[in-house]
Amino acid sequence: MAGINEFLRERDDDVRWNLKTSVEIIDSDMFPDLDDLLLEKRRWVRITDVVAVAVDLKNSTMLDFKHQARTSTRLYEAVIGNCVAIAKNFQADFVDIQGDGLFALYHGYRAQERAMAAGITLKTFSQRSIVPRIGEEMDERFPKTGLKTGISAGVLVVKKVGKRNNNEPVWAGKPVNWATKCAQKADANELIVTESVYAKFENNDYVRYSCGCSNGQYVKQFSDLWKQVVVNTLPDSTVRCMSLTSQWCEDHGDEFCQAILEGKRVRPEMQWGNL
Repeated sequence: MAGINEFLRERDDDVRWNLKTSVEIIDSDMFPDLDDLLLEKRRWVRITDVVAVAVDLKNSTMLDFKHQARTSTRLYEAVIGNCVAIAKNFQADFVDIQGDGLFALYHGYRAQERAMAAGITLKTFSQRSIVPRIGEEMDERFPKTGLKTGISAGVLVVKKVGKRNNNEPVWAGKPVNWATKCAQKADANELIVTESVYAKFENNDYVRYSCGCSNGQYVKQFSDLWKQVVVNTLPDSTVRCMSLTSQWCEDHGDEFCQAILEGKRVRPEMQWGNL
């Protein structure tokens, strides 16, 4: 093993070489096959219209892996495993687990719709399963938790970085970073999306407005399900985001989710005068 100063000189030489040597950018209309990303070549793949869904677990830093290791790891298995299953249920093109959360990428055919459906499902899963099950199964000293979810979209570039047999794809760009910031701002059981993502659904009746249920009865009172929030960690021009205040309805969730995935936007039963 080289001395630390020699090792750092090698790193400095590598930095200088990388900053001086040009890279190749390949634009792709398709989500790349990660096995085709060449580690040795200075070639990045650029993809437009990628939607990132980020998930964070509230109060995860309060989990005790010294005295409550079995309990805490049971929670991780229950939460993270199911979050991956939810992301893949909506055909995520890539999923990466990061500590107490994950991010999923959606691209191509109805990527926005698949990502939104995944985000709402994660929020519903948190409210319907995580919170009540923890209350039933866990010690009262266990920290209050739940999923914090964020969605953003934009351009990403990707390349495998590292050494052979020890490398991972790096996704550089705003979508993952901004979705993560939205998730960090969110509270447990909350979904926050950037304003540009919300704009794609602002005129979508299945995303923006409630189904019309009230205490299990259909009364045709359609309320706006979104409210404005500020994510101060985003650039000044993008701090205004939107937060979803509801979850999938027990009675109409299947219908609404399928309609979103099919690209439907207009609900004939909407009575705009009741909004």
